[in-house]
Amino acid sequence: MTASKRILVLSLCLISISGLWAQGKDFLLSLAIPGLSQVKNGRNFGYALMAAEAALIGGQLYFNSEAKLSRDESYTYALKFAHVNPGNYDSAFYKNLGKYDSSGFDALGYNAYIRERALSLYPGDPISQQQYIDEYAYGDDKYWNWDSGEHKSTYNGMRNDALDYESYAKLALGVTILNHLISGIDALRAGSQDSKAQFSVDILENVPVLKLSVKF
Repeated sequence: MTASKRILVLSLCLISISGLWAQGKDFLLSLAIPGLSQVKNGRNFGYALMAAEAALIGGQLYFNSEAKLSRDESYTYALKFAHVNPGNYDSAFYKNLGKYDSSGFDALGYNAYIRERALSLYPGDPISQQQYIDEYAYGDDKYWNWDSGEHKSTYNGMRNDALDYESYAKLALGVTILNHLISGIDALRAGSQDSKAQFSVDILENVPVLKLSVKF
């Protein structure tokens, strides 16, 4: 499972419904657009669900926008104070950029770390050591050299802000999914006074799974 999927995933695994089509329609409508079937049926609770949906979507847009802004600011900052070559880099490069003073073989440089790793992994084997260095060391196209440790610290603060905003956006997405489920379940329960709902939670491949069985 990738890191982007580490947030809570709620899955509706089992729905057993026997009853009128109108009740099933309300469920699907409310599941797709939280609060819509409740409002249609004169239940004020639907407005709360709609307001929550709007706030959550707005929150996702805001957090994603702020994350991008922080990433762009950190990139521009690195161009000026770490003398990075303009270009597109992967997340590993940006992480190493914030960890090491430079990309070179000098003290506290990234390539110096790679050389130490090569010596540790292949003691007494200079050929394998050089192969490891050639494979993992950065070339001139990925050069950087921070003007000072303070500049590097400021860059890391910007990157951490971006990561925080990304986490908030993922959390908002998870709560949005939960809002849809709550709306759908509420529509089912309100569809019939005789309805009986049973809930259970299982763990499937390290993912919490919500199971719902409804009978009318």
